[in-house]
Amino acid sequence: MKILFIDGNAGASGDMLLAALLDLTGGRAALEEGLARLELAGVRLVYPPRRRGGVEATGVEVVASGEAPHFDDVRAVERLLDRADLSPYVRSGATRTFRKLAEAERRAHRVAVGHAGFHEVGAADAVVDVVGTFILLELVKADRVVVSPLRLGSGTVDAAHGKLPVPAPATLELLRGIPAFAGDVPGEFTTPTGAALIASVADEFRAMPTMAVERVGYGPGAADPAEFPNVLRAFAGEGAAEEIPYGEDLVAVLEANVDDMTAEELSFAAQALFDAGALDVAVTPAVMKKGRPGHILKIIGRPEDRGRLCDLALRYTSTLGVRFYDAGRKILERRVVTVESEYGTGKVKLAAGAGGEVLAHAEYDSAAGLAARAGVGVREVARALEAAALEKEARRRNKKGAGTGRPPQGAP
Repeated sequence: MKILFIDGNAGASGDMLLAALLDLTGGRAALEEGLARLELAGVRLVYPPRRRGGVEATGVEVVASGEAPHFDDVRAVERLLDRADLSPYVRSGATRTFRKLAEAERRAHRVAVGHAGFHEVGAADAVVDVVGTFILLELVKADRVVVSPLRLGSGTVDAAHGKLPVPAPATLELLRGIPAFAGDVPGEFTTPTGAALIASVADEFRAMPTMAVERVGYGPGAADPAEFPNVLRAFAGEGAAEEIPYGEDLVAVLEANVDDMTAEELSFAAQALFDAGALDVAVTPAVMKKGRPGHILKIIGRPEDRGRLCDLALRYTSTLGVRFYDAGRKILERRVVTVESEYGTGKVKLAAGAGGEVLAHAEYDSAAGLAARAGVGVREVARALEAAALEKEARRRNKKGAGTGRPPQGAP
């Protein structure tokens, strides 16, 4: 799996991301060719060398003349992108990023999305930073983008809205749910444009995963604090399969011993618990006291449902007590899709496997119902549903590649 890791210890801005990806890919010709398709008048790129701490890096600056346009709202930017001869990946990525910026402005400053107040992020250099970043990301061809917690900074910054606290309100809106820290150096180290790009392309936020680094890019920031090298780093390389992230959550586990219930009674109790919201119910044969055969009823539910499931277990079984404890679990990402097959419409559960492959398992009730009507075996129907689900998922991923932080499969 190809991983792009972005080290946000120095923060993130549009020009830092652009410079880091340019250094990583060496794609200057592709960048300038792609940006030329925007037909932005009065705009050119310069590449000043910069030393930040002990790191030598090359920056990217947008030099705009008086002819350079300013876009007052997101619709004006979208019209520019629609006119330009950009790849679907670049166009959709840039559009998504500017919509995030517009929504952040709306929430931060309590205005309508279409208001004439795009201010700094509507300037030509912001458009170049965003579009250029996606042009270079398309060259990286990363399967997964991982970003470390971002340095935000502190203090105040002068903006079109007036003097604002750092991080700026729009930056905070864009970073909802994203790990970040202030740091002990005053200044603005993550800008709204940088935050919008990170929010648009990141698949995961964490420390650097285990990966074999193949290329490194450095993107210097404008400020040069003495306390740390103000450089955004981008690493590209191969990640180990075991580093593919799983979901983690906490569940309540309930157990009860029963030795005087019939199979029908246990089945009824298990179904009642499922219907009440249990995530899983299992019945395991066991040898009870005095050598009597019995069963252990194990229920897995959400922690907030523990009391209710405990009450139901006591109501529907003959046990005199229920044990319970909380347990952590690691889970594959999963969802249920509805597909059409030669036997009819059915549901299939999809999960992401450890190596990134998609695992499909037909829902039993769907497969059994279709099998009964068709007069064939359940397994035959299940295989048909699973094949249809995998084909549908492949189409979705190829299409989504144009609207995520990753190029579509087979992208040049």
